Amino acid sequence: MHSDLESREAHRVLFIIEILTQVLRNAGKPDLAAAARVCRTWTELALNMLWEELESPHPLMSLFGPIIKHVDGWDWERGFPSGDTTRFASYAKRVRSLSYSPEKERSGVDYLDHMSSHVPARWLYYLASHNGPEYLLPQVRKIVWDSCNEVKLHMIFPFLSPTIEDIRITTWWRIRPTENDLIFQAVATMMPSGVRVFHFIPHDELPPGGRPSRFNQSLLQPLDELQELRLPSHLMAPVMFKPGRLRVLEAACDVDSGIDVHGLLSQLADTCPLLEHLRILFYGVRNITFPLIRPLIRCSKLRSLDMEYEHDFDLEAADVVEMGTAWRDLEVLHIASRDAPPVEEGWWVFEDEPPVDPAGGLSLALLVVFAEYFSTNLRKLGLKFSTQDIPAPPDPPVPFPNLEVLYVGSSHLDSDKAKVAKAFAFLSRILPEEVVLARSQDWLRRNERSVFDPDSWWRGEGSWEVLSRMLSLGEADGISAGLDPVE
Repeated sequence: MHSDLESREAHRVLFIIEILTQVLRNAGKPDLAAAARVCRTWTELALNMLWEELESPHPLMSLFGPIIKHVDGWDWERGFPSGDTTRFASYAKRVRSLSYSPEKERSGVDYLDHMSSHVPARWLYYLASHNGPEYLLPQVRKIVWDSCNEVKLHMIFPFLSPTIEDIRITTWWRIRPTENDLIFQAVATMMPSGVRVFHFIPHDELPPGGRPSRFNQSLLQPLDELQELRLPSHLMAPVMFKPGRLRVLEAACDVDSGIDVHGLLSQLADTCPLLEHLRILFYGVRNITFPLIRPLIRCSKLRSLDMEYEHDFDLEAADVVEMGTAWRDLEVLHIASRDAPPVEEGWWVFEDEPPVDPAGGLSLALLVVFAEYFSTNLRKLGLKFSTQDIPAPPDPPVPFPNLEVLYVGSSHLDSDKAKVAKAFAFLSRILPEEVVLARSQDWLRRNERSVFDPDSWWRGEGSWEVLSRMLSLGEADGISAGLDPVE
């Protein structure tokens, strides 16, 4: 049995802050709440961890009084008259991260966590009238704000403070583009110079002929600490290129606007040599050639490159060799369009737009060059292919050793057995059996979602889905029965 001395020594160990911190870091919220009641030594540390990351404003609201849950959500309107602002301030100062989303999934049921438009205003009123802190969350570092309407979008402002370093805003389709632009400018104006991460991502798509927004470039000028910038609905500009710091960039580029795209990308490569993740949403009507984007070859640290375009990218075998030689760390590459639906579905989104050109896209033969010259780090590849002329299988095989996903976007594949069988014979000599052959169900540009997000993949049935099963099983017999016969 352990002696009383040994028990006391073990107890003392848990009063060493460094050890206690490691123990509590692995505790859940209920355990942290219990630990805060053990003794004074544990209280501060446990409470700091308990309130450090809030996934909802609900705990903050609860500090002002009981909140009643109704069938359609929570009643945020009551509990204020007897609110204890001193208690509120003692907990709010511990918050380092706050997330807000009006709709969450809990037990498979839509859970409405929406706030009344009066709540933040009342918070500020009570704090100010009781000589509280100047900011609701005086030590907050990160805010993730998902807004389904303009009122909810406006409510982010009371939570901002000079300590903020990470702001991630996503807006839904019920918010007008003009309102998005106004809020973007207001938030950018209020951000301190130390912000390292800034996302402003509209959850919508541009209409036919639509163009991304221009913005007041001076808004980003003071943000010299930026490491991650995602503005998919705003045109790329040199003010976004933060020397020596930027690791993640997402922006739009209008190739028909008269801008020198080659020069812009050259400036990006020269200014941000450490760039690791780049996403460009191209707009326009002319095809993009490799010489236009060649400056990105100098971004040798790239780990993911996502270039979406509503038309074709023109690539030759020599271009693929050059890319593969330069981007040895690349894990994810997408050079394709997902805007137009496949012809085989028999419909398309806009009546004034033509269906997909079956001959449009890259030759499948280029996959052999990708497999030969890209490093084994490549896990996800997205291209638009032409399947008009399917090449003979390579002999010997030229496999992608670690490829997990091949995204084919809006590529068209005829639904006759001979064509699918020929595609199987070719791809089975290149792709691993466990590879996922995916195409998107998003016929429109969805700025907030990667084409490699499984939630964006098409779940229907068609030639590509049949081919995917054939590849996963390694055989063609009996799988293609549902396809059209050879004409």
